[in-house]
Amino acid sequence: MSFDPAAARDYVQALDLAGIPRKLVAQDAATDAGDVFDAAKSQARVIGSSLLSFAQGVDAGVREAISDSALLAQLVANKHASAQAAPLDWYAKYVEVLQNVGWVTQAGAWSDYTTQGTGAEVHEKIIEVLSVALGPSATAAAIVKSAIDALAAMKEGGSWFTIFSRESQHANIARFQVGIVETGANDDVFVSLLACLIKANRGITQVLFFKLQKEQAAFSASSAKVSINRPSLIDLGPTIRKKVRAYQTDYLSSILDL
Repeated sequence: MSFDPAAARDYVQALDLAGIPRKLVAQDAATDAGDVFDAAKSQARVIGSSLLSFAQGVDAGVREAISDSALLAQLVANKHASAQAAPLDWYAKYVEVLQNVGWVTQAGAWSDYTTQGTGAEVHEKIIEVLSVALGPSATAAAIVKSAIDALAAMKEGGSWFTIFSRESQHANIARFQVGIVETGANDDVFVSLLACLIKANRGITQVLFFKLQKEQAAFSASSAKVSINRPSLIDLGPTIRKKVRAYQTDYLSSILDL
């Protein structure tokens, strides 16, 4: 089925975000790095419970549109499903929103990586699994690793730490996404996205440093290679931005050069 920009615009405008919490982050929390997208640089940003990296060459308009559409998906999923009680339903809604705004994707199968590989802590396991999903793209893997390392090094009080911890950790459940945006031939845009789910016997704190084996926690993930309907997403950009503008301070971190 071909993508219908008019239907997508109607879809976005009809979404009801009323009741989604706001004023969760201090107004100056998003000032800990340059807040400008730059196609000449590899950059990263936390968007709710997602950590997205942007490879060099992805233009600023695309970065902004992808960031805003990922935020829209986060907000709608938050309203329709409990990340703690129904994390897979949450992710299904997240994917549904992205599909409706020009992301050519579908919810993939979940694999249990608990006993596979050597990753002792969550951030090590993410890098391990994503490196396989990204295949021979060493550059992409290095960018993702830099972003994860940057998030792991963030201190309490900054926008990255505050937003990601709040949106990804829910008692004994952690649910989050890590991805990288790249350009291909003919300026096509692709997102390699890894959705992660951790289930533990006790409360999860500092999720990236959570020791899976020691805590006997289960780690599942679902990876997808997503193509973006670039012209449609850019065209929808102003409509999506208008819808999410009031939530940006609370759910978007600063932009970090990698």
